[in-house]
Amino acid sequence: MKTKHGLLTFIFFLALTLSFSFEGYSQPPKWAPAHGYNAKTRHIYFPDRNFYYDLQKNSYIYLSGDNWRVSAKLPSLYASFDLGRAAKIELDLNSDSPQKYNNDHLVKYKGKKFKGSSGNDKKNNPGKGNKKK
Repeated sequence: MKTKHGLLTFIFFLALTLSFSFEGYSQPPKWAPAHGYNAKTRHIYFPDRNFYYDLQKNSYIYLSGDNWRVSAKLPSLYASFDLGRAAKIELDLNSDSPQKYNNDHLVKYKGKKFKGSSGNDKKNNPGKGNKKK
């Protein structure tokens, strides 16, 4: 009887533990700036494809037809887009809706060349010990 009671207690606590959401423990994607990297940054703007990523809500904000949509997963429209190598703009906006400023972002960042953040380009950006010759 004690064994049965102990097993039921264990199962109850296991179920209780697994029922809590792990959202608070989620990490930003690998391509996003690390936690604390820039506390002002909430949204990442991808000028090459004109969409946003919300670091607080872990969601993508993208234009679909004439409407802005929000998705927890990268929309299939951008499935072939390499986020690790893509140009990223860290926006200093205190807003839930960066898309409200999309016209400004299009004008400000259109046609400009930005480095992707997939690693150091030693030829153009020598690090310590990698001096240009």
